[in-house]
Amino acid sequence: MGTWHDCRRDIDENQLFVLGDVHGQALALEEALTTIAAIPRAAARRKLVFLGDIIDRGPQNLQAIHLTLTAQEAARVDEVVLLPDNHELMLLDALDDPMRYMGDWLDNGGATVIAEAKPPASVRLLRDFAEIVQRIVPSAFLAAIREAPSHHRVGNLLLVHAGLSPDQTPEAFLKLPKEGAYGTHWAWSRRPFLDWRGGWGPEGQWLVVHGHTPAVRRLGDPSRFLALANRRRTHGRICLNAGAAYGLPQVGWAEFRTDRFRLAVSRAS
Repeated sequence: MGTWHDCRRDIDENQLFVLGDVHGQALALEEALTTIAAIPRAAARRKLVFLGDIIDRGPQNLQAIHLTLTAQEAARVDEVVLLPDNHELMLLDALDDPMRYMGDWLDNGGATVIAEAKPPASVRLLRDFAEIVQRIVPSAFLAAIREAPSHHRVGNLLLVHAGLSPDQTPEAFLKLPKEGAYGTHWAWSRRPFLDWRGGWGPEGQWLVVHGHTPAVRRLGDPSRFLALANRRRTHGRICLNAGAAYGLPQVGWAEFRTDRFRLAVSRAS
């Protein structure tokens, strides 16, 4: 794990864990949950927040979903929050309107989820893929994404999958609908969010914790991720995407306490 960093938090005494993009890297996710469970309780309540992108592109998507749904017990936390993201939102769109959206989801990594069902080669119709998803993906997972808010606030921490927009108020931007999301959206944004140095929220006091855009794209010393993920002082943000979408068998996460935080990356063992 990384070293502790000072961080002003106008929040209660919760011990907060935030976990970045998984993309089907279930073994790395399992390692992260095991590590979190072993960290001694440092507050009355322990909370775990997933920043999304649980599925797509990786080798064990269904197991990643299972681990997410059972994370409360596995990580020994009192509460789990699952935030929506672009990949799971694409999946919901594909289920609601297969003829319009199923191809987009399959092309963006959804095909790896379908492959785990080992469908016959004769399955080619978009509605057939939708039926496969309904069969293999737990309804509890789909319901959680549908019902989840766009973000999660904990004091001056703003947790969101992709980011914010410096051109809109956070309140307006975070109210953008889930359906048909793309481009400049809290589940999709990259730039100008990534380059912005003007601060976030009232008086620039928010610290945005996000995923979506990887901090690293190739496997290397974990210290590289720990160094590149922390953009708090320059950009008012922390990126917990450790490159799972590029096939890296690792997941980034962070632990926040009252006045400090530390970053970590867990790899498949």
